Amino acid sequence: MASYAQDVKNELARIFDDDKECLRAELLALLTVGTRKIDGRIEFSSTNAAAARKIIILTKKIFPNVKPEVIARRRKKLLKDLTYVVRIFLTDEIQNFLAEVDSPEFLKRTRYKVAYLRGTFLSTGSVNRPEGQYFLEMSSKNAAITNFIRELLEKLEFRAGFYQRKKFFVVWLREADSICDFLGMLGANNAVERFEIARNVKEVRKQVTCIVNLETAALNRAVDAAQRQIANIKILINKNAPVSDRIRATMQMRLDNPSCTIEELAEKLCISRDGLKYRFKIIRKLAKKFSKR
Repeated sequence: MASYAQDVKNELARIFDDDKECLRAELLALLTVGTRKIDGRIEFSSTNAAAARKIIILTKKIFPNVKPEVIARRRKKLLKDLTYVVRIFLTDEIQNFLAEVDSPEFLKRTRYKVAYLRGTFLSTGSVNRPEGQYFLEMSSKNAAITNFIRELLEKLEFRAGFYQRKKFFVVWLREADSICDFLGMLGANNAVERFEIARNVKEVRKQVTCIVNLETAALNRAVDAAQRQIANIKILINKNAPVSDRIRATMQMRLDNPSCTIEELAEKLCISRDGLKYRFKIIRKLAKKFSKR
């Protein structure tokens, strides 16, 4: 079964903008973030077949004369997983294209920034399943590229964190709203819907648990109070302490109803809650007095 992150990438891989400049921005991210240059070619590796397929389609759309190569390798540590490697030779046309990242006109419009971030996520992005902890990240071995990604996120009003993990530089989002907005901005509407449903279920469960805990705590307090009241009443009975008819009625009502709350006892005695608490206060003082005799 595919992970949530794989489902997000599969959905994003099916999105193709009508604006050619958006396609160029997305392809530029796919060719620069998370790739490596070997012997005059770029190698893009991914366990997601849809991401590999998209980089091939985009390359052919923008550079008809360039013919990407793709191979599938079985990972040694996880024999059931395949890694798809797309190789693109560094022609003069491709090299000039890669140099666009340094152009002052690069990603001047918001939709270009969004397309670039979509390519970035397809290349190295990951997101936890919404049922667990909220966390989305994108990484690169190039610190400058990762800083550039963080700056793009900040320009789009996302609060992004940054840290280094071994050889990788990582930019991340941790707030549920930010992750949801980010995925929605990229166009992963189905993933956003699943995220929202899971988040709502989690919030409801959290609220139910909170209510249950509060009710359990209140019940425990009521039980403890009742036990103390019964203990005080038994002291007065054993000492044959003289008490008023109202106090005696209260004592008998508590002995007959050891599990009732103060509110329930007050209703049975036809008095207010505060009035009943006052009676138990008298019982406590009398019990303390007679226990010393």
